[in-house]
Amino acid sequence: MRVARDFAVRGPVPYHAPERPRVADPDRRRQIADYLAGGATIGHGSGPAVLHTDGVWLWPERFVEEILEHGLAPEPDLVDQMQARAFRAPAPAQDERLAAEALAAWRSGPPAPPRLLITYFVRLDEDSSPDAPVSLLRRTVTPDGRMAEEALWRDMAWHPTYALSSPKIDYDIREASPAQAARVLDAWCAKWHAEQVRRRATT
Repeated sequence: MRVARDFAVRGPVPYHAPERPRVADPDRRRQIADYLAGGATIGHGSGPAVLHTDGVWLWPERFVEEILEHGLAPEPDLVDQMQARAFRAPAPAQDERLAAEALAAWRSGPPAPPRLLITYFVRLDEDSSPDAPVSLLRRTVTPDGRMAEEALWRDMAWHPTYALSSPKIDYDIREASPAQAARVLDAWCAKWHAEQVRRRATT
């Protein structure tokens, strides 16, 4: 049983790492939340001590609130499985064996994250600021030296870009800390989510 990562970064100002996917689309949030609220429940009542499992993955109940309220999605491998199952979580039989397996997996924690070197950048013009940039970029380097450069689009997904390798003179590109990149992601996710909710309310 695989424990889902929560991407939480502790410290004086906690945040969720920018590697954690964000979702602005209201329908997509609801689909993911429905799956996360399903499966078999490990524990009683509700709260931080309650876990859910589909028999393959294990996650805390708080993931439901995090996707609905903040657009914080689980890691891509889990979301891919949700989509393959039409966002309907199977519910394995709840017995002592399942509970023991889930609790053992929870104590062991999630697998180690991929060994990637990820650097974030903000692209600025004279009317923008590091916390409200024109665009958010990232460069990812794998252990074998392969490199990918990407930009965040309004679908909250990362897409290939030449903005880093072929910068335009009208823009200033600055490196951003992971915390700063997370703030930008969260602000844009909230803004674009609110825009979609308002648009649907008027149609």
